[in-house]
Formats: sequence, C-alpha cells, structure tokens
Amino acid sequence: MESDGEVEVPLKIDGDVAAGARAVSGQPVRRVLYAPEGRFLGPGRRIAYAGNTVGLLSVAAVVPPPDDLPAADSQGQGGGKQILVLYRYTHFSAVPDGVEVCGSTKLHYLRFAVPAAASPACSLPWAWSSLAPLIYPSCQSSDLQALWPRLFSSDGRNGIPLKATRVKLIADVGILQREDYTQERMRGVSTALQDMAEEPWPGYHVGMELRLPEPVHVHCACAEQAEAADGEDTDCERPAKRGKFVAERCPICFELLKSDIAVWPGCLRPHVFHGECLLLALKASEMCPLCRRRLSAPDEQV
Repeated sequence: MESDGEVEVPLKIDGDVAAGARAVSGQPVRRVLYAPEGRFLGPGRRIAYAGNTVGLLSVAAVVPPPDDLPAADSQGQGGGKQILVLYRYTHFSAVPDGVEVCGSTKLHYLRFAVPAAASPACSLPWAWSSLAPLIYPSCQSSDLQALWPRLFSSDGRNGIPLKATRVKLIADVGILQREDYTQERMRGVSTALQDMAEEPWPGYHVGMELRLPEPVHVHCACAEQAEAADGEDTDCERPAKRGKFVAERCPICFELLKSDIAVWPGCLRPHVFHGECLLLALKASEMCPLCRRRLSAPDEQV
C-alpha cells in the first residue's frame, strides 16, 4: 500500500473562530495531521469546469487484505468505512497579464462515517450532496454543485473499488469573479490551480465529522453497474430489512417507499426517505427533514 508524505494542517484556535466552528459543526476545533494514505487512482488529477469555477480532484482508496475486511468493518468511525474530503477553494480576479489570487484561500476537512451496510464507493453521492450547505460560498453554490459530479466518471466512482473501506478526495477549486469571466481566463485559473496543488496545504480550516444515511435496498445502484471482470463481489452488505418500510410514504415526495430507501442516521425512530429525495434535501441542509437532526450531531445528541 503506497503512502505519501504527511501534510500538517493546523486549525485556527482563537476564541471567535472556535465559537463559530462549534456553532456550525457542533464540535470544537482541534489540530490534525493530514496524512494521505492508500493508492491514488487514475492517471492523474481529474479536471472539470462549471460556470466561473474550475476544479481538480485526486482520489485515493484503501482496500484492506481480504482477511482484514471484517476487522476493518468493526472498528467504527475511527478506523472503519470512511470518506474523507480535503477541499480547498481559492478566489481569483483578472489582472492585465492574466489572473491572480484575491482574498484568502479556504480549506475544509470533512470526515464522513459510512454505515456498515454500505460502501464508500456507493455512498459518494451522499457526501458530495451535503457539501453545499456545509462549505460552499452561497453566491457560488449552484456552480459548485454542478462542478462536483463532473469531477467523477459516469458511474460516479472514479475507479474506486467496492471493497475500499477508506476513500480520500482531495479537491482544489478555483472561483473567478463573474465579471472577469472569459474562457482564456478560466484556463489561466486552471493553470494556477495545478501549480497550487503541488504545494503544501496551508493555513486554517474547520474539521467536521458527519454520518451518512444508510441504504435500505438490497443492492447499491453502483454495484449493479460494476464490471464483473474486476473480480469483486458487487453486492454491498445486506442493509436493514426493507419490508417494514414498504407500506410507508416518503415524507418528501409522499410516494410509497417501494425501492431506493434510505434511513437518516441517529434519529430516535427511523426516518426513512427515497434516496433520491434525500440527495436533493442534502443540497439544502444537513438536517433531517423531519426531526432536524444534523449529520454532524454526536451519537448521543437527539
């Protein structure tokens, strides 16, 4: 298993910022040491454009040896199935000879705990849908929401093995001021981002830990599209039985819950929805549509 060098990513700990971080994420800020691990996938960073934004994405995955898979699944949030997102966005403006950085660079570190009944590869849409209310600048949210899925392959997995237990997404995003937009300047932002991506990750950020919804269908959608030639068992672990939910209606669309069912994590009683409805809801808020429980709420908080 390959491993890159460690990058120290300190968190700002002055009183005002710490109080704001607790209000947003429900957890105090803390220093962390970001150490990329696993095998980086693909020939290199993927690049995509949306409006006046451009993004670069690297993906790494950890696949334990077959004998270690049961132990990895039982280790919980600290060492079990996870999606980790390191997301940096930088604002740019036009200058006579091209573009330059304007304002400060924002860095976010998010850890998503994946339910035992799911896989990180199949849970990626939950994670990227929730980024909008958590970290996107409100004035750029629509373009950034369109950008993220374009950084992934058509199956939404970017070659991530279904048996991967830990997935790391490292994203560099550039935002050009709208009044400065031209295609040539966007190419300049892309070039500047590629240079920045080679440098150590600087500065201050707020770390958040969140739990993802649990699928209640038998097969993950992406598993049905996986190629058997990979030699993988394409079925995710069998989730909770869906028979007790099929007579209920989705609280969002009010249609019967016949398939594509997902349970919000940590609610006092199971709150179930259509998976597609939850993806749309997560783009607006990280709170359960019924009881307002946050994805970032600790296990004991209800």
